[in-house]
Amino acid sequence: MHIDFYFDPSCPFCWITSRWLIQVAEKRDITINWQPFSLALKNNELSNSNSEGSAYAQSHNEAHRILRVIEAGVAAGADRGKLYTDFGSIKHIENNPYDDMAIAIVLGINKLDASLADAADDTSYDEQLQASLATAVSIVGPDVGVPTIIFTRDDGSKVGYFGPVLQSLPDKENGLKIWDSLATLAVTHEFYELKRSRPSGLPDTGSTAGQTGPAVC
Repeated sequence: MHIDFYFDPSCPFCWITSRWLIQVAEKRDITINWQPFSLALKNNELSNSNSEGSAYAQSHNEAHRILRVIEAGVAAGADRGKLYTDFGSIKHIENNPYDDMAIAIVLGINKLDASLADAADDTSYDEQLQASLATAVSIVGPDVGVPTIIFTRDDGSKVGYFGPVLQSLPDKENGLKIWDSLATLAVTHEFYELKRSRPSGLPDTGSTAGQTGPAVC
């Protein structure tokens, strides 16, 4: 099955879902196409500097700079999923900020030219990031965020959903059960939505520490 997974590097729930997908892909025939989904663009937050606005806006702006670097890296031949994994590990596993040092580290890990760090503040990348966001929204709808997964049905049509939102990484057996159930619902034309209130507390991103790769799909 082919899926498009839309991510914003700031979101811990999105990170957990992405690690779950990598875990599931080891046992299921899934091709993952990693795609950027800028929450800063979606929420109209780019006008705020990193020192202004809500904590969420600041986080989204920091992640947007990372998305620009990721796209620059992809243009230079790197894998988008691998770059997301490397940046996400710094943020969600090591609890370090998305700063210039993080950018330098990831560029070094991926043997990319250090000058690509300049992309973080290069607004010319925003057009393609906006186009990726528009593609996701055109399929899923405007009232979504990340994680978002878009499925390609057997007839070639696409359908997408916000989620699944996972509080922690499930074990492999339960992870497969979640996937099998979701994949069945996703390609069923009659299915529309499932939702319940989010539990209190922060997501357990530490539960993904042993599942940070591979993300080259």
